[in-house]
Amino acid sequence: MKKIIFWGDGILAGPGGFGELLSNHLFLHHPRADVATSFYGGDASTWQEAAAQTPIVIGKAPDLVVLGLGYADVAAGRSPEEAAHSASGMLNLMLQKTHSRICLLSVVSSFFSEDADRERCHALNRRLRDLAVPRIHTIDLEGRVEWFFGEHKQGPGEKHSLHLDSNRLTPLGRLFLAHHAFHLIAWPDVEPVPF
Repeated sequence: MKKIIFWGDGILAGPGGFGELLSNHLFLHHPRADVATSFYGGDASTWQEAAAQTPIVIGKAPDLVVLGLGYADVAAGRSPEEAAHSASGMLNLMLQKTHSRICLLSVVSSFFSEDADRERCHALNRRLRDLAVPRIHTIDLEGRVEWFFGEHKQGPGEKHSLHLDSNRLTPLGRLFLAHHAFHLIAWPDVEPVPF
């Protein structure tokens, strides 16, 4: 059995996050997969809080950890350096104590209205990309979202949005991010469930 952990703030692991749909995509595309999924974090989870919970996740011996943190950090005004420092320590510990692969999801700056917050998102994403090593992959969701917003600018018809605020997605946003993340994540080889 493969163990996959989705760990994030409200955008990924909150009640309105896209993690559950991402998990459903996995089972939709691999209906007989012998996979167990679990969720950690929630609406206001930060990198620092996640770092404190790392031993719990290590104890689960995951094969893949999908990390979607950073929105709560930016919303709380934390510096990209502070968030990246917490992420680095957490990731190093996971690399030492597990065999898991890790996917870091980028923070989508468009989900913030203030230019200063957007710049902190860009800086955090740069620092997270710098943490990539063979078992840590970065997943750029920001480029996909920017493309969507470019294609669906407000016109004479209905405006389509992916988010309500920096911590809550619309139903379309949940579906959009789950769909794109599913195709960008390097999933572990999943074994079929025996009869």
